[in-house]
Amino acid sequence: MKRTAVEWFVEGLRERGCHWISALCGHGLDPLFFASRRAGIRIVDVRNEQTAGYIADYEGRLTRRPGVCASSSGVAVANALSGVMNAWFDHSPMLYISGTANSDTLGIGAFQDSPHVEMAKPTTKLSLSIDHPTRVLQILDLAWQTARSAPQGPVHLQFPMDIQSAEVDEADLIRPVAQSAAPITQPIAYLQQTARALLEAKRPLIIAGSEVYYANEGQSLVHLVEAFAIPVQTPIWDRGVFDHRSELFNGVIGAASGGPALLEQSDCVILAAVSDYRVGYLQHAKHVHRLTRGWSELATAMIDLGIQPYKSWAAEARRLRDAHTQLILNRAQAQRIPGRLHAVDVVQSIGRVLPAEATLLIDGGSIGQWAHQILADRRYPSYWLTCGRSGVVGYGLAGAMAAKLANPNRPAVLLSGDGAFTFTVAEIECAVRHRLPFVAIVADDRCWGITHSGHLKQFGEGVATELGSIDFATLAQSLGARGVQLTSADNLDATLAEAIAGHEVTIIHVPISGGNPH
Repeated sequence: MKRTAVEWFVEGLRERGCHWISALCGHGLDPLFFASRRAGIRIVDVRNEQTAGYIADYEGRLTRRPGVCASSSGVAVANALSGVMNAWFDHSPMLYISGTANSDTLGIGAFQDSPHVEMAKPTTKLSLSIDHPTRVLQILDLAWQTARSAPQGPVHLQFPMDIQSAEVDEADLIRPVAQSAAPITQPIAYLQQTARALLEAKRPLIIAGSEVYYANEGQSLVHLVEAFAIPVQTPIWDRGVFDHRSELFNGVIGAASGGPALLEQSDCVILAAVSDYRVGYLQHAKHVHRLTRGWSELATAMIDLGIQPYKSWAAEARRLRDAHTQLILNRAQAQRIPGRLHAVDVVQSIGRVLPAEATLLIDGGSIGQWAHQILADRRYPSYWLTCGRSGVVGYGLAGAMAAKLANPNRPAVLLSGDGAFTFTVAEIECAVRHRLPFVAIVADDRCWGITHSGHLKQFGEGVATELGSIDFATLAQSLGARGVQLTSADNLDATLAEAIAGHEVTIIHVPISGGNPH
């Protein structure tokens, strides 16, 4: 049986669980698009390659399976690499495909001739060109397995049009070699050493980052924590694992708005995260033990040593956390302007109304600080999404679409700052067209809030930080969505609850007074 190389490739995608590709049409993609359509793989066509990259990135974050996106050549690659770099920062599995001119014209001035492979290499685990039609499945498998292997991350394949369209007999295909992955385990000796350190400790702290989520070890960690009453913090922007409320989850660490000094007060740190700026590069940490997997085995070793729950320390950690939360609320009260809503009003409304199973997406610097300090307190579910370690803004609309593609029956609520929301605001039309309903709350302070506040402290004024007025409700309506503007807290809960219960893209515009929680 003969098929084109791209038809074999698309069949390989479908066999690996790919049901859709986010993309923007253009040079080099026609064979891929047509083959995908014939194979029943949905094309989620967007208005900006940046959005396509973010959608695939967040599909990978939600499912731990590579999200797939594609772009045409040239500058389109530079646009799509925004999402690829975001996945690289966060170790999100992703496959990015770039179309290009025929392979025999590359490097001699073909249309949009550019070094895709070299451009993608610094922020991917693997970047190469499919160089022969018979290798499409073997190269796809290599890329797929590379994206999924620990640490997970993005991969890139350049797919020239002549290679896509070349016919290949099934007998001539170079098939992937079946390999069984060796289980990733933590050495027993190291787990026992960690348990002995905990035996000596009085104030242990676990810092659990995205590594725990991607290793699918969240439930095991939570079981250990609840059995031994060990406080836990998560680096800001990382993935959480506390899907239910717990007095032992003590919020984020490394926020610009500060936090309780648990790291400095602890005498034994179990680090399941990156040791970056958010944990002070561990300069003040004592007795650090690195652990991502093996929480159940560690719990067994602790039981064998007779370790008792750290109840008094857990209570003290909770008291410190509650005191910090109250400090944040006091700061908000001091910033209030009569007759204006404050960011904290929006965040607290979400806390009251958001269904337990809903995906919450947080996009924005200033509003993100408020949300993390107030919402990510006793609960930080694995299905809540942020920008991740990159600290990027502007991913939110793509992330909300990815959330609905990955979990169509789960409500999705996007909390966004006004600056972040406008990066790809035209994608509202895409979400409406593809029937991907979500609710977006735009907290509008008409500035790049977190930078503006920093400038006020440094210079006494904002420098290139102020933004103009946008009627987001009317803008949403012009793009086919439902638009609502609220200027009073009286109807905030009811409006949000109604929007979540609905089945359409709804944009709630909430003008707020400025200010940051620090």
